[in-house]
Amino acid sequence: MIILGLDPGLASTGFGAIFCMGASPRLETAGYIATSARDPIAVRLFQLHTDINQLIAKVKPDLVAIENVFSLVRYPRAGILLGEVLGIIYLSVHVQRLPVMEISPKEVKNALVGSGSATKKQIMTTTKRILGINDLASAHAADALAVALTASYRKGYAQIT
Repeated sequence: MIILGLDPGLASTGFGAIFCMGASPRLETAGYIATSARDPIAVRLFQLHTDINQLIAKVKPDLVAIENVFSLVRYPRAGILLGEVLGIIYLSVHVQRLPVMEISPKEVKNALVGSGSATKKQIMTTTKRILGINDLASAHAADALAVALTASYRKGYAQIT
């Protein structure tokens, strides 16, 4: 079972794929898709669409886990942009006929650290420990891997160690 975790964002969408067989998941790939703020929104969204399709073709996931995003009422424009990014992601995943699982940030924190108020640093440290890795390309990649790990725990493909 390969689970592709995604941490959506317009400037940077993190991705992380894990292979689950037995109790210990293994890192397949991780990184991020960056778009340029100088490009129009349509160009950036098309780039995300293209890059996510290429990523899916390369990774061949059995499941895609997406972090639910939220925006504060104070930043409605950010919420709209994230909705557009999610639309692109859902379209790409649906066209490939892949199952999707939505994971909340609080569920990730509870699953990996045992506290819904865990910090990003705690999530990154735990993710690296579970996967036995020393470095990650970005915090977005770490978040995406944490989403994939949480999905694997929810589905019973791996155990928290």
